[in-house]
Amino acid sequence: MPYVRQTSHIDRVRDLIAGRIVNPGADTARLASSYRRSLDDYRLDPASTTGPRILTGAELRAIQQSEEDFLRSTGQCLPRLHAMVREAGYCVILANARGVTIDYAVDTDQRKDFKKAGLYPGSCWSEEEEGTCGIASVLLDHEAITVHKTDHFRAAFTGLTCSAAPIFSPHGDLIGVLDASALRSPDARDSQRLVKQLVRQGATLIEDGFFLKSYSHCCILLAHRNRHFVEVQPEILLAIDEHGDIVAANRCARDVIAGLGSLPRPVAEVLEVLAERLFDARAGRSLLSLRLAGGSTWLHARVRAPQRPAKARPRAMREAPAAQDVVAYTAPELAERTRIVHAMTAAKWRPLQAAAMLGISRATLYRRLKQLHIVAPHRQ
Repeated sequence: MPYVRQTSHIDRVRDLIAGRIVNPGADTARLASSYRRSLDDYRLDPASTTGPRILTGAELRAIQQSEEDFLRSTGQCLPRLHAMVREAGYCVILANARGVTIDYAVDTDQRKDFKKAGLYPGSCWSEEEEGTCGIASVLLDHEAITVHKTDHFRAAFTGLTCSAAPIFSPHGDLIGVLDASALRSPDARDSQRLVKQLVRQGATLIEDGFFLKSYSHCCILLAHRNRHFVEVQPEILLAIDEHGDIVAANRCARDVIAGLGSLPRPVAEVLEVLAERLFDARAGRSLLSLRLAGGSTWLHARVRAPQRPAKARPRAMREAPAAQDVVAYTAPELAERTRIVHAMTAAKWRPLQAAAMLGISRATLYRRLKQLHIVAPHRQ
């Protein structure tokens, strides 16, 4: 793999740290900070021409098994991104939160060249080991970046261009990095703008896929501010539990809708709609138009039904209310509890039908189920 002369690269690293670079780019401050850490904290050699550390097959398999849910949520995102950039000589790699490459997409006839450059499953790209590079920068700063050719700290990687973007969990924790790298590219950094944008979009798709998998036991509200894009690519995802509370929101939803920083929250506090209307809509494919609470912004959405049952609570937690029934409930509450259990049993534990039998709304039924500690037999 071609790279610049070690002496020239060392001079550039020193000049960038000292602020002597002509026409510095937008990421110069990030690069300079990383260079300083690489030199002062990790004692790395910028003149090194050796590739990254590669894990053994057994070590990689152990990490991939621990990241199984994350890997499954990526779907076809890596192959699709690779199909967009392969003609320009790129490979696509997925790293975990420690900078280990756990998956990749590359043309078969180029696999040997990319492996020689360290772009291969099991390669380790933390800043502590390799200094400034795309994946390491994202792991530290949690922002997308292009580390282009001589931006890399080690001379070994100064022929590469790497555009990387972060992938977050539903709770905002960094869980991985998506990266597109090429062995050869034009010298101008501007040539990588489109690739960087494609990588950011791919990272968002993986992030949303992980969200849907993590909350497959909930109703999911899939929404977009433009009604024409709801079906093809919803931008806003809200997970709603059986009690009508929003329990999770994807990154776009948190950016667009105020008040999602503290969850759970009742649906009615966020959207001008009752939770039961969303539960009723999940059986059909009709498009809903919903207004944000206290505002004029409208969302267009559809509702996806739960794909799997919610996880059962530990046995000790399930048995606690039973003792509480005898001690704390009044006679009217015990009578109401019995009436609700009979209705739910007759309706085969379908809340909509049970609520109709009882003459109450579904939201009221859910509230009383929670207050009276009534749990379906299949969840006990």
